[in-house]
Amino acid sequence: MAQEILVKEPLEKEKVEAGKELLSRLAKTDFKIAAALWLWSAERPRWKLILASPAVSQKGVREAYNNIDNALYGKPHRISELELPDVHPMDTTKPLIKALRAHARKYHTNLAGERLKEYWLGDVSIDDAYVYFVK
Repeated sequence: MAQEILVKEPLEKEKVEAGKELLSRLAKTDFKIAAALWLWSAERPRWKLILASPAVSQKGVREAYNNIDNALYGKPHRISELELPDVHPMDTTKPLIKALRAHARKYHTNLAGERLKEYWLGDVSIDDAYVYFVK
């Protein structure tokens, strides 16, 4: 009988630093971020940089990707440790983001630098995450 083994790739320090640089660049634009985190899910077993913004519902995901693309590949240099498919813009009304924001408000924290492994926020399950911030 064959057995499937799921091997999770680690979240590399270089990816975390690249995400910080991307967030720094985006902070200088009109694309405002309400929550930023690396997320790993057993359903889609790879790390994704989640950038939650109200602009996703206001202006659409294409505009969000344009902003991210400009920051990622623009001046002063390309952020080489990230590719556009690594980044996922998300609407702030998604259950994950709503749960993170409610948790942050309840405990008066922005969760900066927190690692959430096998974590439950109400009905929302997080397999693994590294949180930059939640506003």
